Amino acid sequence: MTPMLKTMTALATVTALALLFAAQSAAQMPIPQAPQISARQHVLMDATTGTVLSENASEQAVEPASLTKLMTAYVVFKAISEGRVGLSDPVTISREAWIAGGGVPGSRARRNVSTMYARERSQVTVDDLLHGMIVVSGNDASVALAERVAGSESAFASLMNHYAGELGMVNSNFVNSHGLPADNHMSSAADMARLARAIVNEFPDFYAYYSERNFTWDGVTQPNRNGLLGMQVGASAVVDGMKTGFTEAAQYCLVTSAHSAGMRLISVVMGAPSVSARERANRELLSYGFNNFESHVLFRAGDTVTTERLWRGAERELALGVVEDVRVLVPRGQRERLQAELDLTGQLSAPLERSQSVGQLDIRLDGESLMRAPLYPLADAPRGSLWQRMRDGVLLWLE
Repeated sequence: MTPMLKTMTALATVTALALLFAAQSAAQMPIPQAPQISARQHVLMDATTGTVLSENASEQAVEPASLTKLMTAYVVFKAISEGRVGLSDPVTISREAWIAGGGVPGSRARRNVSTMYARERSQVTVDDLLHGMIVVSGNDASVALAERVAGSESAFASLMNHYAGELGMVNSNFVNSHGLPADNHMSSAADMARLARAIVNEFPDFYAYYSERNFTWDGVTQPNRNGLLGMQVGASAVVDGMKTGFTEAAQYCLVTSAHSAGMRLISVVMGAPSVSARERANRELLSYGFNNFESHVLFRAGDTVTTERLWRGAERELALGVVEDVRVLVPRGQRERLQAELDLTGQLSAPLERSQSVGQLDIRLDGESLMRAPLYPLADAPRGSLWQRMRDGVLLWLE
């Protein structure tokens, strides 16, 4: 349904516009409560808008286990995108990386930890290390990547915390790249959702790592530990990532993401009692989200939202729009209850530039604000001739 704009009465220096959808006469089916899951913390989030659909103790700081590797990957993706590291770069596996991957100095025995089986002093490309860290959760790969990016794991941890701060991960502090227990190494379900959302939106080209089913290194093939990969949730969504985690203290953790028809959800479960419990919890949360909510683009970037009177300009009218698609998540069947109000900062007077925000678009559902998007001129509005400026000055004075 194409939204219709209707101009309302101007109040002082603020112009309000209403985007009205046809009213529904029939009563809406209520949205059911989110499922009760067996886990200490969880959050279900829309990847595009950041809307939280369900949560429990999601801001509580806890041990993140190997979910830490999502943060490690984010920092490595940043380094690659900035040209500081290349996927084909060779990395020499240090003794520290080998030990983190289960190696025992002076012995052929191995500790039972997650590893890609990278041998000490061997060389492995950044691409293979990313596979080893993301697909099979290799601790050796995590340390090797940290050393390649920052020189040491402790220096890399400072980068992890820097970017965590930029992402608004208010409950997180990282001291290593792999997630093995350490003092003051913590995060939360909400922070992991924020991080997963950033990976999805900032690095779509790297997201494919999280979808791979297995990885082979040095003759050993290991499966991805995310047992939900490829599973359908809801009517048509399919799980295509992201990361598992486990320690005795953290218990079983799982971040998953699924996509269907322009809508992507992220589910984070931490502190589940078993592998099956964490998978069932994520499956139920994602199914709840896709079955009960839907995503809609109301305005496309660059399209005209409204045309307003321009004063003292070369043209009498100015087209206004948004620079990013305006997408909202609403309960299924309630799109027609959406309203949008457009508040301008004042009368539009030339000159104006395309980069200059002139107001906001406020999207509401039953009076409650869902999101606000800045509004911009779709073209530069130069100053008019002396005659045009004088004429509009008189008209404004008469108003």
